[in-house]
Amino acid sequence: MTIAMPDQPVDQPTQRQTCAVTVTYGSRLALVQQVVQGALACGVGHVVVVDNGTASSVAAGLAALPARLGVDRVSVVRLPENRGSAGGFRAGVEAAAARPETGHIWLLDDDNLPAPDALAVLAKIWRLMGARPEVALVSYRPDKRTYQKLITRDKPNSLLPNSFFGFSVQSPWQKQKVVHWRQDGLACWSMDMAGYGGLWLHKDALQKTGLPDARFYLYFDDYAFTLRLTEGGGKIWLCQQSTLTDLEPSWTDGKAILHPWLQPENGPIRPYFSIRNRIILEKRAVRSHAIYRLNRALFLLIKVFCATPRSVGYHLRHPLRMLRRWHLIRKAIRDGEAERFDNTLVHSVRAEISL
Repeated sequence: MTIAMPDQPVDQPTQRQTCAVTVTYGSRLALVQQVVQGALACGVGHVVVVDNGTASSVAAGLAALPARLGVDRVSVVRLPENRGSAGGFRAGVEAAAARPETGHIWLLDDDNLPAPDALAVLAKIWRLMGARPEVALVSYRPDKRTYQKLITRDKPNSLLPNSFFGFSVQSPWQKQKVVHWRQDGLACWSMDMAGYGGLWLHKDALQKTGLPDARFYLYFDDYAFTLRLTEGGGKIWLCQQSTLTDLEPSWTDGKAILHPWLQPENGPIRPYFSIRNRIILEKRAVRSHAIYRLNRALFLLIKVFCATPRSVGYHLRHPLRMLRRWHLIRKAIRDGEAERFDNTLVHSVRAEISL
């Protein structure tokens, strides 16, 4: 549901002072063009597109966007190689913040298509909340399960003590409060951390949070970035009436025999970095190593090894393939618990692809 906004919203200056940032890679030109045009239709003053090491044919199409859509409205930052979401958004946020005209920065994945009034809703809520720089807002993505659970079940998006990927045997007794905000038919829910897609923050907030940490490379780098904001005294609110449509499903969505970490088609990079980086974040919330290890063992057994009734049978039929995958998971866990930012896997996979 969206809220109808006035023909000439009082928050137009805030919208014009918003610089959207999106990062694209691979062959996703058709997707990112929709996102850029959608952001401009929302009233942003400028869009920074980060070309995250795409092939020359895609790079040429991205480089042509400013001429097509207006050099004063769109700019492209070209990275020589894919630096992951962490390096890509770091470059984009830095470029957006360097623009004197920028007041707010709106982060969008290259498949996040905003509704026409998505930015106007954010601007209105921010004004109603007092227009404070330490307040960040997040557009609602109906397909994102974390956000669904926050709104429908009041399940907080935060780090639970001793948890492993949010799983904890203590969770029934670890009630964390979600604060609600409602005014003028608009509704928001408090969050401790959020994804890049839809995050709208004031440029001045970067003085405390800094830029995204490129060491994370891929996955949960956005949570690391936004946790610095809330741990520094800032606030993050999920805004239900500001909506984004995900044009592509997540790699963790869908039904399959195996847990996404074990699926060969997901390659080694996705499971390794998602596991390692989440563990690095959750380490700060470990209060009992014994309970943490129990949660880790139960999660791997119940949620991964026995994820579906046919998962165990698949392991028996493909023991060597599964052994290699579990070896990768073991390395990711060890690196995460040691807070070891070993990103050599990226280079080894690139070398294999180039052979």
